[in-house]
Amino acid sequence: MSRWQDSVTLKVQGPHEAEEDGHKEALLSQLQGAQKEIQSLKIDHDTPSDTEWGLMSDHFSDIQNLEMEAGFNEELNDKPIPAHWPIERLLVSSSCGEVFESPFVLEGRVKHLILLLTSGLRFEGPTSDELCRANEEAIERGEAKADYITVREGTPEERKIQITSISGLARNWMGQKYGNTDTAAEPETPVPEHVNTEILEILENDAIDTFTRMTLALPNLIGNLKTLNLRSSSGLDFHFTPKEMFREILPQLTNVKTFVFTVGDIFEEADFLPLFYEQFPPNISTLRFRGPFSLAKSEHWSKWLEAFANPEYLPNLKKLSFVLDLAYDNEEDGGRKRKPTVDELREGKAACKKLFDGLENRGIVIEPFHDKWADYSVSFDKVDERWEQID
Repeated sequence: MSRWQDSVTLKVQGPHEAEEDGHKEALLSQLQGAQKEIQSLKIDHDTPSDTEWGLMSDHFSDIQNLEMEAGFNEELNDKPIPAHWPIERLLVSSSCGEVFESPFVLEGRVKHLILLLTSGLRFEGPTSDELCRANEEAIERGEAKADYITVREGTPEERKIQITSISGLARNWMGQKYGNTDTAAEPETPVPEHVNTEILEILENDAIDTFTRMTLALPNLIGNLKTLNLRSSSGLDFHFTPKEMFREILPQLTNVKTFVFTVGDIFEEADFLPLFYEQFPPNISTLRFRGPFSLAKSEHWSKWLEAFANPEYLPNLKKLSFVLDLAYDNEEDGGRKRKPTVDELREGKAACKKLFDGLENRGIVIEPFHDKWADYSVSFDKVDERWEQID
């Protein structure tokens, strides 16, 4: 997955155990056996506490590849990432509902940023703690109502438990900032003199929603991208931003040369995906597309065939991967992702062949679709093994 072959993996305890006995010693014992010159570091089990970041900062000086697995607590304590590390590639996994604070992300200092199975991450605004504190103060002033659930056991007071929805508070914050049409919402992060981020990968959960939130907060970073990989096949998108906003953003990404897009039947409107061929970044030279076989059944599929056969459509396109092997239950059955039947795969394969046949005069190289992240994580399904066997 990366050019850094030698890597150290450290298991941290995280912020919740920062005051526990032995917190510092638990990491120091691991660092004793870790080479100081290592360039690749993987952090597992939790996000580091400030103390743990300080210990790693003192020990390592040349970390170029940093991978962070948030674990069960799903937190993100990224602000203390050592500023002197020359990080080129940053992978953040499993963090949810938090706001980025590190300049490595907000100022686009890393060349390659990966958000793997994250959810609800934000790139501007208050932290989760600040949102909760502001909500409590609003409740005390009578400006907001507390939400409660009732459990079965205990006294009446004990059975009534107050709950706070971080995603709801964050959504309200975004609505207040971007919902006012009378004033233009300016990004909070100052525009950096130079943006290094060229590769962005956001993989599953609310990937498209996250990308849109990132575009609103960090437009200069998004505008600098050369490679964009979005994977959204589980139907968990669009809780914060409307899908129409995503459709408007992509055609403006004129610097993107490689676009990898895995997308399922996740849109409420039946025509949204079948008409999406018009929204691809206009100057791409490589397109890797994986979608549902239902796209081939759409009344608009002929428009895809006509568009790809036209030399004026994506005129710089040189390499293409195109697979329609995803399948979903009907909405009345829950719309869940499922394994396609052989007939469905055959229908998708035939549709792709027609699309490829129309490219004969364009000199575009057809390549298999290989999802490297399906090799990395068992949470991702590979292209159906029957796909290549079907004529």
